[in-house]
Amino acid sequence: MSEILKVNQLYFKHCNKKSWLKKPEVFELGPIDLDVRRGETIAIIGENRAGKSLLAKLLVGALKADSGEITLNSHFAHHAYQPSHISHDVRMIFQFSGEAMNPGLPVGKILDEPLRLNTKYNEIERRKLVEEVLIKVGLLREHIYFYRHMLSDGQQQRVALARALILQPKILVADEPFAALDPSVRSQTVNLILKLQSEMGLAFIFISHNLGIVRHLADKIIVMENGQIVESGKTETIFRWPQHDTTKKLILAYQSLVPQQTLR
Repeated sequence: MSEILKVNQLYFKHCNKKSWLKKPEVFELGPIDLDVRRGETIAIIGENRAGKSLLAKLLVGALKADSGEITLNSHFAHHAYQPSHISHDVRMIFQFSGEAMNPGLPVGKILDEPLRLNTKYNEIERRKLVEEVLIKVGLLREHIYFYRHMLSDGQQQRVALARALILQPKILVADEPFAALDPSVRSQTVNLILKLQSEMGLAFIFISHNLGIVRHLADKIIVMENGQIVESGKTETIFRWPQHDTTKKLILAYQSLVPQQTLR
């Protein structure tokens, strides 16, 4: 697998201003070093307030880092971007897909918008691409006419995935993409992502507290604590021989739930 993204010394300092009676809270993330390869699935795990979601937002450009560099290997031409904008090569899937959909727009309009704003395709070409991506995520061409309230949770998740894929990214980033789904829909979504990865060579970076899904889906695990990567490695290595105390705690909690926690 060839490297498609490299994060070098990424650093972000967040100051949460409290009321006049309390001191502001300061949270520092990084410096973070990270490599992502084509077709690779990376899970980011850690306890609450470890900095997982913050890292995801920095990777997609939703937040601007204070320092550091993200380098994308796009079509074998390296270019670096300071993530003050969202790169087309790195797209995000939101946890609550329904909330990210405008209830006043049909699916076709929702999927057409990123094409209209970011490409030079004409209306006929955009319509063809919208229909193709709907089929790719397991929906029908006719779903272009559907509104949010007409879709099931699973279908809304597929629309969210279609919108993330419409600009043909190299990497998908997702913050707890399976948490809001019931087990049957969750299983369908996991299998769909695996299928798309195989077909498109997509890399997938996701945050999850469900270590059953992490073990099933991820090639590599990154463990975070207090804004730092404290351990990383191949999934089975992490599960079998965790080194850091945080990793050991997370794995032990998972193992105690294994009989009840199954990926259905």
